[in-house]
Amino acid sequence: MWLLAWIPALPLAAFLALIFWGRRIGRLSGWLAAAALAASGAVVWGLAPAVARGHHMAVRWPWLSIGDPRGAVGFLVDGLSWLMLVVVTTVGTAITVYSIGYMRDDPRFSRFFAYLSLFCASMLGLVMADHFVLLYACWELVGLCSYLLISFWFEKPAAAAAGRKAFLTTRLGDTGLLIGLLLLAWTAGDLQMGHLAAIREQFLLDGRAALLTGISLLLLCGAAGKSAQIPLHVWLPDAMEGPTPVSALIHAATMVAAGVYLVARTLPLFTPQSLQVVLIIGLLTHLLAGTVALTMTDIKRILAYSTLSQLGLMMTALGLGAMSAAMFHLFTHAFFKALLFLGAGSVIHATHQQELAHLGGLRRQMPWTALVFLIAALSMSGLVSLSGFWSKDLILLAAGQAHAGLLVLLLVGAAMTSAYVFRLYFRCFLGAAPQPVHPSHHPHESPAVMVVPMAGLAMGAAFVGLVGSPWLGQPLFRLLGEPPGHEGIDLSVVGLSTVALAVGIWLAWTVAFQRRRLLPVSLRPLGRRLYTLAARKYYVDEGYDRWLIQPFLRMTEAWARFDLRVIDGAVNRAGQAGWALSRLKERCDQLVDRLVNGLAHAIRGMGASLRWIQTGVVHQYLLVAVVSVIVLSVLVHR
Repeated sequence: MWLLAWIPALPLAAFLALIFWGRRIGRLSGWLAAAALAASGAVVWGLAPAVARGHHMAVRWPWLSIGDPRGAVGFLVDGLSWLMLVVVTTVGTAITVYSIGYMRDDPRFSRFFAYLSLFCASMLGLVMADHFVLLYACWELVGLCSYLLISFWFEKPAAAAAGRKAFLTTRLGDTGLLIGLLLLAWTAGDLQMGHLAAIREQFLLDGRAALLTGISLLLLCGAAGKSAQIPLHVWLPDAMEGPTPVSALIHAATMVAAGVYLVARTLPLFTPQSLQVVLIIGLLTHLLAGTVALTMTDIKRILAYSTLSQLGLMMTALGLGAMSAAMFHLFTHAFFKALLFLGAGSVIHATHQQELAHLGGLRRQMPWTALVFLIAALSMSGLVSLSGFWSKDLILLAAGQAHAGLLVLLLVGAAMTSAYVFRLYFRCFLGAAPQPVHPSHHPHESPAVMVVPMAGLAMGAAFVGLVGSPWLGQPLFRLLGEPPGHEGIDLSVVGLSTVALAVGIWLAWTVAFQRRRLLPVSLRPLGRRLYTLAARKYYVDEGYDRWLIQPFLRMTEAWARFDLRVIDGAVNRAGQAGWALSRLKERCDQLVDRLVNGLAHAIRGMGASLRWIQTGVVHQYLLVAVVSVIVLSVLVHR
């Protein structure tokens, strides 16, 4: 089973090759990255027969212990991880090929694909990790790669700020995840992913359900940061400052999917109380992000808030305990959301505009982009038989079985979904083209290297949902080891979701495209206030800035002044006192030196003055002795 190690190793090898020799490889860098990820995908698809038979494949090696199986780390491929591997390698390969055309004029072409390869390798390692330590290491590598890619155009201040914001915001959630893992290691003594069910049973038998709830909520912090759930969602819209293929990769196949996968993988640790928290957070994210998406005018930001909304829907399903439904929607969402972002990138590539006010009538100049974008929009809206229909209706069915009010709220969210995505489609591709900002530039269809990956994703957005449909016997649920969600099509749920789809499209056509006002005059002031509230993103960023960031900055400035005036002042005064003392000591030392030197000079002078009588002539010595005796005799006799 060492073949499993090749899945993350191939894109990792591409990263190493590109980071060291990328400039020499030049324009072949993109094809090398795409080939490495496609080769990983081939290995993943080669495991399909064994996974379909219910086999679990693993490779492990000892870590920090010998003979204790709890200390072994390694890779595991089961139905859940295999599904995620398919998403990362398949969608990731399409995005990588698309990037060859999108980034062809970028001066850091090879570096971009090096970062992209490391990003995919980290995500593949995260999905396959059989131990929380290895998962956390890959988790942090994913965060690092997202920073490098979001701020790839770091010469733009907005891109640099967006990278920092994403990195710091997700660190908050990752801190909770780290504390949760440390607490789990301390209390359970086991961090093997395959032992979670046994750990849960042991906690419940020991009467430590509250502790288990706390651990699961800490794990949810990490998932909320990566999957941009309220209140840690503020980084994701700003991440649109990165290149559009990065946005597609983050929003569809890698980073934001990691949080949903973590909750699904660790679902045995979640208690009814923590699942309620997951449900509430997911529902709030789904509805609030949907209302904000209705007001955005930047096409990438509309899709960013769309991702937030859809991730909230997946978390809602997880909160209901419908793990298969959540992962099914993650699977279908990866295809149509990647296609939506690549379609938006094609529009930006052709027009150099991403504001709706400067777009329109592109269906004539960009027919292929318009077609695949329409397929993705219909799939996300839940048109019957398309991929998004099967996964979304499964979540609606689970909500209806839990509570009728929850079903109503999700139907409202479904109507908003079709409204904001068709608002985007109508404003971009229909109507008359506005006066171009750059008259010399004319919109045109993207090159084949960009259109072909979009066509492949369009096939996925249309048909991959069949793997969870009753028409094919719902093989996806057997893959995940759970019973089928429903034996047949629930016509009542289909009818309600189709009505929600139609209402959303009608609102997009009437309000967003034809600019008709539906509210009565008396309610329009309230409508404007609600619209402004949603357009300002419910002032969450302003609230964070006022109540968290600015107080923190003021506190750090106060500590800086305290450090400068008190700590540094005390250190400086101590230094000055030491300097003065050393100067005094120096003067004393100089005085002692003068005394010693003066005594030495005096002795040397005396020696020099007496040296003249030391002639070595004995007669002279006798003469001196005789004269001395005579002089002394005279003096004595006086």
